[in-house]
Amino acid sequence: MRVPLSMKQKIFAVFKRVASTVNAFLGIFERKGILALIILLLCYTVSATLRALPARWGIYLTEFDPFYEYYVAKKIVEKGFFWWFSWFLEPPQLREYDKLFWYPWGRDIRATSPPGISFVSAFTYLFLRALGWNVDLYTVHAFVPVFWAPLAIIAVFLLAKELKNEFTGLIAAFLMSMSSAYLSRTMMGGKHESVAIPLMLFSFYFYLRSLRSLELKSKVIYSVISAACLGFVALAWGGYLYPWNLIGLSILALIALGKATHSDLVSFATLMALSSIFIAMIPRYGVRVVFTSFAGLVPLTALIASIVMYLGIKRIRGILSSPRTRIILVVALLVVGLVLWRFGIIASVSSRILSVIFPQRRSPLIESVAEHRFPTWAMIYEDYRVWLLFSILGLYLMLKKFSAQGIFSALFYITALYAASSFARLTLLLCPALSIAAGYAFAEIVEGLVEGIRKGGVTWRRRELEAKIKEYSAVCMLVILFIASFGVYCLSSALAQAHTPSLIVTSSIPFGESFYIHYSPEEVYRYSDWLSALEWMKENLPKNAVVVSWWDYGYWIAINTNRSSICDNATLNATQIKLVAKAFLSSEEEAIKIFKKLGVTHVVVFDPFQGATLGQLGISLYYPQPQGLGDFGKSYWMARIAGLDPKKYITYGKIVYRQTFHIIVPANTPEARNATLYHLLFIKTRQRMHYIFERPPIPWFGERWPIYEGPVVSIPQPKHFRLVYISKPNGWVLVFEILYPEKG
Repeated sequence: MRVPLSMKQKIFAVFKRVASTVNAFLGIFERKGILALIILLLCYTVSATLRALPARWGIYLTEFDPFYEYYVAKKIVEKGFFWWFSWFLEPPQLREYDKLFWYPWGRDIRATSPPGISFVSAFTYLFLRALGWNVDLYTVHAFVPVFWAPLAIIAVFLLAKELKNEFTGLIAAFLMSMSSAYLSRTMMGGKHESVAIPLMLFSFYFYLRSLRSLELKSKVIYSVISAACLGFVALAWGGYLYPWNLIGLSILALIALGKATHSDLVSFATLMALSSIFIAMIPRYGVRVVFTSFAGLVPLTALIASIVMYLGIKRIRGILSSPRTRIILVVALLVVGLVLWRFGIIASVSSRILSVIFPQRRSPLIESVAEHRFPTWAMIYEDYRVWLLFSILGLYLMLKKFSAQGIFSALFYITALYAASSFARLTLLLCPALSIAAGYAFAEIVEGLVEGIRKGGVTWRRRELEAKIKEYSAVCMLVILFIASFGVYCLSSALAQAHTPSLIVTSSIPFGESFYIHYSPEEVYRYSDWLSALEWMKENLPKNAVVVSWWDYGYWIAINTNRSSICDNATLNATQIKLVAKAFLSSEEEAIKIFKKLGVTHVVVFDPFQGATLGQLGISLYYPQPQGLGDFGKSYWMARIAGLDPKKYITYGKIVYRQTFHIIVPANTPEARNATLYHLLFIKTRQRMHYIFERPPIPWFGERWPIYEGPVVSIPQPKHFRLVYISKPNGWVLVFEILYPEKG
């Protein structure tokens, strides 16, 4: 006689059938590797979609460098790919100097530019045109980061899989896909990092594959591929020094620790030699930077150490087998290189690179850029939140494993953390390293819990079915907590980055998610002063006009107006930047002498002024942007770069109206009153008739405006500069023509 099942048994039976069906279905995917592929494609799609969201505001390049990279792509399309490398075949006197930049000297574009992303844009554009697609180069260049940057997700998956297993790779890829730190530097219209970072990670992956391979042939093949990826990183990004030196450092560590086999030494030498040759072929670097500079010290030491260890004759081979001797050899080679560098026998590198390694060497010019400053630990935690803690555990576990792959991954994490702690912009280097370490730790925790459940479940309940239910519930709960924590801590930051319009659309004022929520695309153009100013200059300035501005806006002016600029974001000529800073903070008579020497015809100044209304009188009182986003706030750095005292130019004041607001205002000193920049910025226009720091024109108000506390300063109107354009709609960008005195 059949005994009827209880309700609990029926539920268990249904659950068992569903679970077995799902397991069988997922097993099909897992056997074919399709499940991992689907997850990776989803991560890639989500990441690409987030990067494309700024198209809501229009298709624009963002920040400043992408405009120059677009200009280089145009040159490559016009002249061909071989034109770039034909630089080596041309005598110095016949090389091209583009006078659009750094007038009057010009810029040797091929010798001073990393054209990697420009090559990608140019090739993609020509390929799509060959297919019959009617696309323009500007749009192609804007969308390159959308499709290239998410390739880093695949590279991170492969790296983490190489380090542990597929599950670890999927967790790391998932973290990477939503990282605000990586998104912020690789949005639509973004910079060269969107090409360089994926290639850097692929170079790391093939390097790790060479370590795992047993056959010499496979090791060499993987090393060649890794070196080729590294060479293209150098073609795209001046930060190639990081991956190049990291691999070299890893090789030295493996040699010193005795973890390099005889065949490993061949692959190490192949990788270091080929990558050095590839980098030396790039005009910007050449043989001198690669083989005779501080930049190549670690890679060159790794190459020499690999060759010495491989070719060691029998007499010294026994000596080199001692770990202590190997460590002494590596350290001795590095010390010799450092001594040669300090005595100037081998060349140094740029001050920007040195300031990452030695932060105390930071110059005012480098420090003036917000993304070059020291980030606080709060800022780093804001980027990664709870995953920063997971990554520290992952670092410990990788070091504990002490495999060749674990040593490299630990070095990657430690050096990337150091770089991110030194330079705010280098947080994107930490992103893949942290994703891998956090994924490693999370996978260890989950796998440990599941293994514990499998071993102890039957003992707890005695019924296999109930043990399986408990196991599934625990794993599902962990997955839910993982997704919830990721959404709370990371997704909101990623969405805020994705909803930020291009800087040129908002006149350098950064807007976040709240701006996206409260404003329509049409209302964004309430802040489009730079767009209107650039369009006017393009249509109205003489073709031979030479424009001076602070270097931040050099690329915008040169590329968008096709008029020569004096200095730009490349900061190639620190002397000329210092000269411009001195002119802006000197008297008008001194300024026009400097400008005449440089051949300047027009001056552009910018400040997103803010206003306060004086009660019911309706009088608007204006003051410079308090966070220093405009030229007035940047005059602090102009003073430091020019070797002047910033306290003689800028001070602080208060607006007291219901609550207190702190603002920056000109100091009441002869230097501030005579500064040419201040004469231009604080000119009286129809938009701005009254400045809050000036004496009220009506004696009834007293010595200062009633809502203002601070110095009272009277800034004279310009004598040798004629205002020819006020930007729309806010009048933030002012274009002046220089009125040079007549001869005699």
